[in-house]
Amino acid sequence: MSYKFRTVRVRGTDLIGTIARKHGSAAEIYETSKDPSTSVVPVFFEETGEVRFFDRSMLEDVVTPTG
Repeated sequence: MSYKFRTVRVRGTDLIGTIARKHGSAAEIYETSKDPSTSVVPVFFEETGEVRFFDRSMLEDVVTPTG
């Protein structure tokens, strides 16, 4: 499986990973209740090789400096 890299940080932690996506498609989003705003996305952590699920509201983009 390939990952299209979008680096994110879990809010309030030092955990940084990438949104786990199948190559060429959108991120898989899993609804966890009838409320569509409550859903989780898979995040891949390269250092441990694990994929963990987080609510979208817990994730923030990591902007890498250019230059």
